[in-house]
Amino acid sequence: MGNNKSGGADQAFRLIGQIISKVTGNMIDGYINLVTIDPASEGKFHRKKGNQCYSDGQYADAIDCFKKALETNRDDLDVLYHLGVSLAKVHRDDEAVEYLEKVLAIDKNHENALFRIGMIHLGNEDYENAVEYFDKVTDVDGESYNAFYRLGMCYDGLKQYDDAVEAFEKAIEIDPDMGKTYQSLGFTHEGMGNHDKAVACFKKSLELEEK
Repeated sequence: MGNNKSGGADQAFRLIGQIISKVTGNMIDGYINLVTIDPASEGKFHRKKGNQCYSDGQYADAIDCFKKALETNRDDLDVLYHLGVSLAKVHRDDEAVEYLEKVLAIDKNHENALFRIGMIHLGNEDYENAVEYFDKVTDVDGESYNAFYRLGMCYDGLKQYDDAVEAFEKAIEIDPDMGKTYQSLGFTHEGMGNHDKAVACFKKSLELEEK
């Protein structure tokens, strides 16, 4: 009798084990199917992880995450923009411009994308292309200090001094408390042979820096 009871108990335990295994297996299969059926959830995960890596300055990891996020939504402006910036941060300029141009293909007046492409060209001393993009920024925002200041730098690099003076003076009009603008304007005047104006700008720059 004892053996029959033991055998019955073993059979019951095996049956319970099979049921648990089946239920657990179904739960795992259900989770796998959920991920497979709902790729948007996976895309959102990679987007969120990419944003965190970007905030932490881990740009190489951010690039990988953003590219994976684009597999589920290739027109995500935020992902395209931050991928472009991340690529620029690790000096992959051609790729950076490629993704930032994708932003502009969707929104031609995306001010930050325009500015970032301008900065990439400026960093590579490609002043003519930089001017094109900074000009577009000023079309979107006529009070952009950063765009007018960089335009001044570009025109100075091209030795188009009159245009540089105009851009720097506009930047000063927008924000008169930035000492670096007077300093840059001073160097432009020096390049034009306007020594007295250059000295006046350098003095103003020092006054502002000492505040």
